[in-house]
Amino acid sequence: MKFLKENTLLMVFIFIGVGTFTTLAILSSSVSTELEEIDKDISREKGKQESTLEELSVFQNLEFDYSQALEELTILADVEKKQFAFWKKILNPRENHMMKWVDKTPESVNADITRLFTTLRSRCIASEVELPSESSNSPTIGFGNPNKMPENNFGFGFSAYDGFWPSFSKEEAKSIGVQAKIIKELVEFITQSAGESKGLSIIEILRESAGTVDQSHIEDDQLVVGSETQLLLREKNLVNSLVFKIKLVGQSKHARKFINQLRPPFMLRNFSVKRDLLEIQTERTQQDFIPNPFAGEPDLPAQTKKETLPIVKDVNSEFSFLIEYITEINNGIEEIFSDELLRRKSNPDTIAQFLTDSGNADKLEAIKSLITSGE
Repeated sequence: MKFLKENTLLMVFIFIGVGTFTTLAILSSSVSTELEEIDKDISREKGKQESTLEELSVFQNLEFDYSQALEELTILADVEKKQFAFWKKILNPRENHMMKWVDKTPESVNADITRLFTTLRSRCIASEVELPSESSNSPTIGFGNPNKMPENNFGFGFSAYDGFWPSFSKEEAKSIGVQAKIIKELVEFITQSAGESKGLSIIEILRESAGTVDQSHIEDDQLVVGSETQLLLREKNLVNSLVFKIKLVGQSKHARKFINQLRPPFMLRNFSVKRDLLEIQTERTQQDFIPNPFAGEPDLPAQTKKETLPIVKDVNSEFSFLIEYITEINNGIEEIFSDELLRRKSNPDTIAQFLTDSGNADKLEAIKSLITSGE
């Protein structure tokens, strides 16, 4: 105790040193544990970073790809703009009867078709274009007596409605009304093809049925397209159209004049010609011997043969025209955005730019609505 009293200051320093050491030892142990945990955390984060970098490596060219995609989209917009201009030329909105149609009641359409009969029959008579007679739906080449006036009974594809008009819906009556306007124009082409030449005759004008009611009354005027279906533009699902078939009897110049008048939206999809061959007997003698040029008298032939030689008589031909009338163009722009993923991931500004550059700015609101409804 005496030692402690005499060395109080020393003992204080010893106690302070022991306390400091103990404190530092405890602190060191705690810090060491924390450093180990931090080191483990760093290792884990480093592993996550490496994994993330590996995943991001797939998208390292994303900026370049995005820039390239915008350039290709600009090219696509230019192609679409050219296609739009081409199909608009084919549709010919200024002269397209479907696009110029003004809403009418079925009764008004009936009145138009009734007047159509009189107008077209009179036009054919004035142009000396002969019409089929009641006795035969398929007149012979030349139609018999050229001095006989055409009978006013041809319905131009609407025979069932000459004095009879069923109860049509407004939509079906519209389709028939448009067909009537198209046929009126076609008959005008026919009469203008006659010119000063005679001998042009109409065999038939066929059209597609406009609906269920028309289907039950159209009878012999209906056009049923068989193998020729593959020739139609609408089979590619790019256009809607009405199809007609016309058969004429006349000379080749009549057919040329008629074809030359077919401008869009009229599209000639098939054309065929039939001519008559007349066989006559000719007495051409075929000798079965070789004459002797050195003999004094010619030898008599052992046998002679007579041959029948076919020749072409200069007669009229039967011309058949399959005509497709374009009524609507479908470029499929809206269908692009039918995919749900594309709707959700699309950039509205990019879409607006594409539609504007491609000439489809009128569809912008519809497609924006489509995208909004899909969100």
